[in-house]
Amino acid sequence: MRRDLTIFSLILIILIVFSQVALPPIAVRTMESRLASASQAKSVQVHLQTTPAILLLLGQLDRLDITAEQAMLGQVRVDSLRLSGQNVNLPADALVHGQLAVKAADQLDLSAVVTADDLLELLQRKVDKLQDAEVTITPQLITVNGKVKIAGRMADIHMEGRVLEEDGNIYFRMTKLDLKNSLLGKAVLGNFFGDILLVNLTKLALPVELDDVVQQDGQVLITASRHK
Repeated sequence: MRRDLTIFSLILIILIVFSQVALPPIAVRTMESRLASASQAKSVQVHLQTTPAILLLLGQLDRLDITAEQAMLGQVRVDSLRLSGQNVNLPADALVHGQLAVKAADQLDLSAVVTADDLLELLQRKVDKLQDAEVTITPQLITVNGKVKIAGRMADIHMEGRVLEEDGNIYFRMTKLDLKNSLLGKAVLGNFFGDILLVNLTKLALPVELDDVVQQDGQVLITASRHK
């Protein structure tokens, strides 16, 4: 009986040591690969810590840090993204499917940077036939200059607006639109295209709320965190 107990104890110790050594790198590689695919990111780096490592199988992490470059966040591609948390609980299939999802956490912080090129890519997808456009971001204003086809004719377009939050959504809100060389001649059409959605925070599988949306020179900084 004692011999059987000793053998069982040795096997248990070996399994615990093996899981502590083998499970973290396997989980990291899996999450990096699946997250990169799911978010269409250029690169993803994952760092995680948990003791004992066997808790990884239950999605329980003492510490989680994810950084990504050129990843999709909602509707917009962001130049950089970071998600960090403590005492993080992931959904059961998060490690397998690489979902950017968290069930619960004692602390969770999300930050993302949207550059002028990122915003331009979104506008080109949302504004039909927008061509040869350039976006400029300053703390006070976002301007877009380019060309758009209206009624079969190309027109010069000048847009002004801001990125803002409303009801958990982050939008580009147009405040001014000028068209030249169109059938309308020169027209000032105001908010002709309506608000363009960047991110719906309520649809992210993350227990975070928006902290701030700040326009800076050349970029927009989005920060969110878990609010206790």
